[in-house]
Amino acid sequence: MSYTPSPISITVVGVPEDGCLGLTSRASNAVSSARVVAGHPRHLEWFPQFDGLFLDMTQGFATWFNQVIDESEEGDVVVLASGDPLFFGIGTRLLTILDAKELRFIPSQSCAQLAFSRLGLPWHDARFLSCHGRSLDGLTSKLQQGDLFAILTDGKNTPQVIAQHLTHYHETHWTLAVCEQLGGLDERVRRFDVAALACCETEFAPLNVIVAIRGDSQRWGGNGQFAADSSFAKRMPQNGLITKMAVRHLALTSLKISPDDTVWDIGAGSASVAIESGKLCWNGRVFAIESNEQCFESIEENIRCHGTDHVKLVRGKAPVALVDLPQPDAVFVGGSRGEMVAILDMAWQQLKPRGRLVITAVTIDTVTEVYQWAKQHALNINTLLANISQTQPLAHYQRYQAENPIHIFSLEKTPQQDCVGVVNEQ
Repeated sequence: MSYTPSPISITVVGVPEDGCLGLTSRASNAVSSARVVAGHPRHLEWFPQFDGLFLDMTQGFATWFNQVIDESEEGDVVVLASGDPLFFGIGTRLLTILDAKELRFIPSQSCAQLAFSRLGLPWHDARFLSCHGRSLDGLTSKLQQGDLFAILTDGKNTPQVIAQHLTHYHETHWTLAVCEQLGGLDERVRRFDVAALACCETEFAPLNVIVAIRGDSQRWGGNGQFAADSSFAKRMPQNGLITKMAVRHLALTSLKISPDDTVWDIGAGSASVAIESGKLCWNGRVFAIESNEQCFESIEENIRCHGTDHVKLVRGKAPVALVDLPQPDAVFVGGSRGEMVAILDMAWQQLKPRGRLVITAVTIDTVTEVYQWAKQHALNINTLLANISQTQPLAHYQRYQAENPIHIFSLEKTPQQDCVGVVNEQ
């Protein structure tokens, strides 16, 4: 049985900033023999021998990309890209449309590879982040996952804007190396601390990458993965409106949060559960829903101090405030302001299949509401009664001081349960 390889529709050539000096003969031959070349005009300047159809991407990306796909049906198309087209590049987008067998990649060195080599830094443990065309929300949470990063910038998220974002979230211990025009004649590499870069008035070249080098081993603003109650600002009275550490940890265990999850914290108070959830779903999103205006300032302060820039305060009362939120993987209900049943109905309906719902209850009334709600809808609910005691000094001795017992209810939504109380029998 003979094997016939799939025809190549598009060859993607990575062009270094020094143009033909860094191009391989394989890349040059691919361009010279192409029927159509597509890319930025500055890349085409390195290929004066090409005299076919050129698709100029400066006309607008969407139009240009559609033209590339249309021309690929006849084959012999070359797309020019910077560096390695599979490193936050056009290659990823092409792979969403075409099979990998229809694509051929001829990369040059990526900007990250060049940056680490210029700085003399081994980069096998480095992580890579792109702020190109993206919100900066979540940047500081992702920075907790490593010690060395390459960060791609753009015209909006410039090195200064990124440094200002880090400053706002108390991530000031990094050394930031701004590497410009790597591989080109105007190449420049400069190191800054976060504060200096945040107020720097230098206009950097559009083609730049930041290498971030950690200078402090502490994570999450120095508060760590599972922070003490004292690290959270709380509205008066200081002992109120926070899910205490022991109960918080039990709740987080039941929520079973994964790195990419979306989490709701309803009745957030000080947002301690939201923030600790954010440390677990560092690549996801968390929404802290709170209607008490006196809590807003404390919540925002806690988000900044813990560096959880992917946690968003939602100012409003549930269940109305839940309507426009993205579908959650996990929901924690720590307060209801008399709307427990309506909140549970909404949360359970919106919860993704295999999602987790966790409720804490202090009063007998709330315990009864939750239990009756689950019973009414024939839902399997797990209940844990936590009786926590903390040591307190008594003269020269230590005694135990009991806290209020707390019920912790947890439910997991099966794939068949597509709404409250309804089981899909098919």
